[in-house]
Amino acid sequence: MLDNEVNCNADVQLMNPSSASMSMAPPLSELCSSASLAVPETPKSGVVIKIDYIGACFSEGQIRRKRIRPRFPGMEVAGTIHDIGHNLPNCNFMHGDKVVLFPDTTLAESGYAEFLAIEDTCQLLQIPQNMSLEAASMLPGSALSAYAAILAAKPHVEKLQQVKSCVNVLVVGAGGLGLWTIRLAQLLLGNLCNSVRLFIADGSIDKLLTAQDHGCYDIVHWNEEDHEQYIVERTLDACRGGVDVIIDYVSNPRTMQRSLKVLNREGLILVGGNSKTEVSISLSALSAKQQSIVGIPKGTLNQLQELVTFMSEGKLSPPCYAVFPIEDMRQVLDDFCECRITGRAIFKVGSSATVTDNQ
Repeated sequence: MLDNEVNCNADVQLMNPSSASMSMAPPLSELCSSASLAVPETPKSGVVIKIDYIGACFSEGQIRRKRIRPRFPGMEVAGTIHDIGHNLPNCNFMHGDKVVLFPDTTLAESGYAEFLAIEDTCQLLQIPQNMSLEAASMLPGSALSAYAAILAAKPHVEKLQQVKSCVNVLVVGAGGLGLWTIRLAQLLLGNLCNSVRLFIADGSIDKLLTAQDHGCYDIVHWNEEDHEQYIVERTLDACRGGVDVIIDYVSNPRTMQRSLKVLNREGLILVGGNSKTEVSISLSALSAKQQSIVGIPKGTLNQLQELVTFMSEGKLSPPCYAVFPIEDMRQVLDDFCECRITGRAIFKVGSSATVTDNQ
């Protein structure tokens, strides 16, 4: 499906057993169904956080059609301060403070832990006590990735607005990244019904309908069983005049070639680099049409802080999501594999967790 959409941000995993800056309690990959997990030793100049919410997402290169079970990127983690080291300089943390983790650059093969010891507190970002932890857990991953994409696209959109009455933006992928992109485009690019029109393309009708409910201008069904030229014509017809900016969270050969066919002169494609397969592109054609292909940059700590501020001030609301007990992890991931879940899924760590929906 098109929405296997974790870009280069989501290829980053936060908890690395070999990292000098972090150490983990036993992983939750076995569903933590019975005994409580051990609490790691508190670093003298760090903290221990208790993980309360974990985002359910996919790592780069996982092919759901082949039933490859996704591993946990460990990017979307929110919790509270459990313990504080005695030698932490200029400590402004208190027990019970709500925090999210900024993505680290290391990788990990294991999953999550109920408690996490962090030596470098620069990776922690405090969030207001009145902010929902479950919603905040999505900010370091899908929200930050979408925010980085919108910020990268914004200068090109503003440039085109000087010469065009309307700029068409196409987002490839209607999963979590696509929904966050709608929310952030509405915030950063103004009224989408005036000078900017945001379209969403995906292979799942259910996901497209969810995206439509979130306020995109229109949806385009990229049914992979249809003839390629028919999909291109359908996209051009929906966008009425081609596409000026494309944010491709999938970035496989088919979506890239399709994007180039619908991209206008002086158009821009932002790629998430999700596909590991090579894409053949005619540089001469790209040059003749003055088109550009740029990778979506990794989000920054300052940008994550801006997202927290937007949400705390009520300027940004999360897309639809559902909260599941961590014990339902395997079933939820299977449902993701079969595209039975639209929006985002979040795991609640703790025996009191119940399934809740935020529509």
